Amino acid sequence: MFRRRRTAEPPPVVIGSLDGFANGHLHGWICDFLHQGENAYVEVHRRGTMLMRVPANLARHDVNAIGVAGDHGYRFLLPALPPLDRGELTLMAEMRGTFHPIALGALEDQILAFFASGPEAPLDRCERLWGTSQTRETISATTYHDAIYLPFTAGILLDHDPHWGLYTGDGSLIPEAAYRRGADLALVGQSERIDIDRGAIDDAPFDTMIYGGPLLEHYGHFLLTTLARCWAIDGSIPVLFHSVPAVQDHGAGHIVELLRHAGLENRSFSFDRPTRIRRVVVPEPALCEQHSVWTDYAIPMSAIGRSVAPAAASVPKKVYLSKSRLHSGVTGMDGEAFIDLKMRQAGFAVIHPETLGLAEQVNLFRRAELIVGTAGSAFHTLALVPHMSARRVILTLDDLLNSNFLLLDRVCGGHAEYFSIKDDLTPSESAAFSTRYAIRNANHLADRIIAVAS
Repeated sequence: MFRRRRTAEPPPVVIGSLDGFANGHLHGWICDFLHQGENAYVEVHRRGTMLMRVPANLARHDVNAIGVAGDHGYRFLLPALPPLDRGELTLMAEMRGTFHPIALGALEDQILAFFASGPEAPLDRCERLWGTSQTRETISATTYHDAIYLPFTAGILLDHDPHWGLYTGDGSLIPEAAYRRGADLALVGQSERIDIDRGAIDDAPFDTMIYGGPLLEHYGHFLLTTLARCWAIDGSIPVLFHSVPAVQDHGAGHIVELLRHAGLENRSFSFDRPTRIRRVVVPEPALCEQHSVWTDYAIPMSAIGRSVAPAAASVPKKVYLSKSRLHSGVTGMDGEAFIDLKMRQAGFAVIHPETLGLAEQVNLFRRAELIVGTAGSAFHTLALVPHMSARRVILTLDDLLNSNFLLLDRVCGGHAEYFSIKDDLTPSESAAFSTRYAIRNANHLADRIIAVAS
């Protein structure tokens, strides 16, 4: 009887590339050329001890384009490590039970520099203002007859739209209805004077309305501007907003909730055509962005905040508000994921505000003892929780502080400190953000943030 001799399986033919390192993230691709339908695993070792193990199973269309089938990419965030010596950190690929080293090559210098001890100099306090911070002692509301409401122009951002607003019969912008902001109180879109086409004007279905201003979808602007006339609005007469889509059709959760808590959910209206308002009460806004705030702005805002029922979840004492999961917005910051990791290590709960409901955000500001994060609209929740006890450490991405933060501080109180992280950032390109930065060294920046928050 003859036995067939078993043929030894050929060893893996390892192909791949370690493509880059940035702020704790390593990425590349690797596979066995002879078994492209299988995925390798990448392990990180320090001094021979495995720290982490991840599959190389991410799509890499550029790799497929050179004739390699399947998904073989990897990208992972290294853990927070102490300063490293050369050769101390190693990578291994596991394929079909065999292990193969992945050379760090020139990236080793970048990794060593990233984990090296950082500068001990503290962050600089941010004291220069973008805008002004003034307090207004008086405010008023004026009644106008036969006012002309011109809606937003479809497809045009309101700050580029000269044709929207609330005007008198002769085409003059009603002063109290103007949306102005900045140190020079510049108009945001609109026109001081406009020609009215009287042949294309509808009549409003209400004899009397009260003007609520532009309904802005952005959370921070909604708090600062859309609700700035609530001091004069109690829902007893219909409220007129400028809005796209129509107020009653708005799907943004915080808008629907805040209008409900303000008692305006079923009393708010907007029109999509030029409309004559027979009698309209126009309150001045209690807050003009980057300019001034009325001393009693916080009174109706606090009432709205009190109507928000406490969230059931408990709140951690120390919180870091992170933007690391934002995919678009006003400002973005590459590399923040490693700061998240270091903040957790320092005892902070890392929270992504965009994942929270309104009640959860309000609850956070009611109960936390320390809130740290980069300047953004999440911190405007202070308007709904004036005189909160938490210490706020707010990081500006340049050396200018948007004066809206100080306007809220003036009337809502609390304890806030502002620090600039400008020197830790470089400009970065992104179509998804108005302004985007890349962190030079997230490990060092995290240490500096923790130091000022201690």
